[in-house]
Amino acid sequence: MDDELEKFEAGLRRLPPAAAPPDLMARLRAAKVAAHSVSESPAILRFRWADWLAGWRRLAAAAAPATTILLLWLALRPAVGPGKAEAADSTGIKADAVQVDRSLLASFDAVAQLPDGVPVRFHCCKWRDDVVLHDHADGVFITQSTPRIEVVPVRFETY
Repeated sequence: MDDELEKFEAGLRRLPPAAAPPDLMARLRAAKVAAHSVSESPAILRFRWADWLAGWRRLAAAAAPATTILLLWLALRPAVGPGKAEAADSTGIKADAVQVDRSLLASFDAVAQLPDGVPVRFHCCKWRDDVVLHDHADGVFITQSTPRIEVVPVRFETY
């Protein structure tokens, strides 16, 4: 069986290839002529190493003064604490009366067991934090209440 396949392949190698159809050859010749006319067109930019390197040289020449200007600007700008001026400028509020308060809403204890079976008591407190801002000049009054829960583990004494 292998001998028959080898003989068949040897026979195929001896055969000359068939000629391509004339319409295919005409299309290939037309495409080749069109490709040459496009590549010779001045509108198409060709990649040139010299142009690429010249662009990098211009960029490097502009980077030094730009870096110097940036460093001078960072060194000479007024020092501002984090978030102080930005918050005041963005809101425009200058509160002259600020009240901060917290209220205990509930207090209770809970008991749970750790994975090793040891009981643990938790002391839980529910709080409400209140903040009141008043700007008398602009007549702005802002109130914000935030609930929070404190959970403190208290271990049982075991004897």
